Amino acid sequence: MRIGDILINPSKIICVGTNYMDHIEETKMDIPKEPVIFPKTLNCLIGQNQPIIYPKILYENKKLNRVDYEVELAFIIKDRCKNVIKSEAYQHILGYTVFNDITARKMQVKDIVSKLPWFRSKSFDTFSPIGPKIVQHGEILDPHDLKIELRQNGETKQKSNTKFLLFKIPQLLEYISKFFTLEPGDIIATGTPAGIGPIQPGDIIEAEIEKIGILRNYVKLEEI
Repeated sequence: MRIGDILINPSKIICVGTNYMDHIEETKMDIPKEPVIFPKTLNCLIGQNQPIIYPKILYENKKLNRVDYEVELAFIIKDRCKNVIKSEAYQHILGYTVFNDITARKMQVKDIVSKLPWFRSKSFDTFSPIGPKIVQHGEILDPHDLKIELRQNGETKQKSNTKFLLFKIPQLLEYISKFFTLEPGDIIATGTPAGIGPIQPGDIIEAEIEKIGILRNYVKLEEI
């Protein structure tokens, strides 16, 4: 997959949940004692100006018909690594980009109540827009001091700063790499702030992070 001028070939997408306090409060989730991680499948990935497909199976089912945006800062793994320690974390980061963790919200809530994984609600086709470019590590002095925002049809819905991340990037990389090997191009999304809300076919979604740019996608109903 090409993100801006950089070609990556990720083997996996790892996302972090409940990593901003205001998002924890709005979703009434518990404050995590350690990072909450979950995978997304590679079929989720789309780039700049590509359509987010609203699945018909969700759109036509009143019990499931809510799909949400979630703007997030993501970092891209530079090299094969395992058991990374916090003090060396940045050596293994290629750069940073914008990530939109599209979520089938009612399905996710249903699965949480049933004590099931978040997997299916997160992994529909096109549910991980990413871009518009990768800003290489070193060009951003502090990834924990970036304005982060999402607009829906021009209206600001999410607005925060990455300084409010509960678990910072070095801690996340140390934690995640304890469990499995990370490969070059792997994507780690760090969580979303408050302001999540539903999307509808026809919407224009703009996810923006300071010093990286605007990730723009439109929503389209699945055609069967």
